[in-house]
Amino acid sequence: MNYLNDDARLATDAEFTKTLTRRKMDQLCKESGIPLKCEGDTVYTDDSDAHTLIFGNTGSKKTRNFCIPSVYTIASAGETMVISDPKGEIYDNTSGYLSQMGYDIKVINLREPEKGSKWNPLILPYKLYKNGQQDRAVELITDFTVQLKSRVHSDRDLYWEEQASDLLIGLILILFECEEDSAKVHMGSIEDLRMLIQLQNGDAENDTFWELVESFPKDSLVRYKLASVYSLRRTDKTLPCILSTLDSMIGIFSFSRRIQNMLDTSEVSYEELGLRKTALFLIIPDEKLTFHFLVSVFIKQCYEQLISTAFTYERKALPVRVNFVLDEFSNFPRIADMPAMISAARSRNIRFILVVQSRRQLNALYGDDAEKIKSNCKNWVFLTCREIGLLQEISELCGTVYINGRGNRPLLGPTQLQRLEIGWEDSQALVMRAQSFPHISWVKDFSCFPQASIPPRELRSRTFRPAPVFSAPAYLYRRLREAISKTLEF
Repeated sequence: MNYLNDDARLATDAEFTKTLTRRKMDQLCKESGIPLKCEGDTVYTDDSDAHTLIFGNTGSKKTRNFCIPSVYTIASAGETMVISDPKGEIYDNTSGYLSQMGYDIKVINLREPEKGSKWNPLILPYKLYKNGQQDRAVELITDFTVQLKSRVHSDRDLYWEEQASDLLIGLILILFECEEDSAKVHMGSIEDLRMLIQLQNGDAENDTFWELVESFPKDSLVRYKLASVYSLRRTDKTLPCILSTLDSMIGIFSFSRRIQNMLDTSEVSYEELGLRKTALFLIIPDEKLTFHFLVSVFIKQCYEQLISTAFTYERKALPVRVNFVLDEFSNFPRIADMPAMISAARSRNIRFILVVQSRRQLNALYGDDAEKIKSNCKNWVFLTCREIGLLQEISELCGTVYINGRGNRPLLGPTQLQRLEIGWEDSQALVMRAQSFPHISWVKDFSCFPQASIPPRELRSRTFRPAPVFSAPAYLYRRLREAISKTLEF
């Protein structure tokens, strides 16, 4: 190939490694990041605050060549990690090393709930609500409701979805307002409240829910969210359809009592993640997407609370960097405000490593926001794939060269990009970094790292006891006794 100019070319090894940190695979360090090049037992990492986007189809070794090695290198600096872990493969191959390094290891296990920590998605918004931060609380429960709504979404039934969503938010707000014991704030209590909703027919036993609603001031947020449903309480056609949609949204919790019991209490503190070195694994089934929405909810809540914690420090940044290593990122339901999250994260000492199978997946999930997510990732890593749109985009970004007698030709055409080598130990990856020429780098399978030889920490089963639930009749009875007591005082 005869270059007449160097407007488009591959970076040399020296140019590529100039801004990376060179160290031995098991060397400790103050800061670390994703390994972008390996030579023997030497690894070159990006220790900056840059986010990374990894493209690669199934079988391209995204997890083995990048996710697991990233956990090793990041752990060598004692930084915190939140890791989405399909199949539990990352946990199995890193937990032993993390334990040896003194990490506090947490596991939210959606594959085998009893082999992990409990986490309640309602507890953070509940605490915010009780602490006077109602706006933030409502935002979080709205995000939670949106994730549940996405499970039953149909363009033909938007009315029922919107009404069911408002009803669910109203039920959660009733629970927040009426219950002082956080142990009773969980989806089991929401299911019990839902079972009280009946068509109003004058039967006192069936009117408990409406009596509870009427106990709130007419200008309250609870009454606002339940206004439409309240007006339909005597309608024998519309209300049942709304309730049916709501049941479809929250039925996932009654469908799996193991998951419901796991979600009734929180043993995970978001705040502590940015204060000390912690590794939190989100183990999820890869053969079905049933519970993937919970990963999206967790990531959003975790990020929101970390940002809030960061603002308590003078530099408005977390004292310990938090890395979100999100394998199969595009298989999770859309995370609300993800472009804004990834944009603001760097200045708060939060870094994202996003792993996706294809550009098509990312675009289908985030639409126009996919470009914002991609543009906020300074590192792009491309592995082999056969998606023509992505191949063309990568090829165009690499630029063209002029060849005597042949004119302008892509520096790396789609055909060349499909032929990147995938080996058992050593594989090729095209790495594109901001303000740099692209580089075809050699990376290593995690099994080549010395940390891989450390046996994993065993996940032990435990027994989950069902949590107590909120009782609307008991609450109304207590309110009645308090009212009578005040009357007698006069």
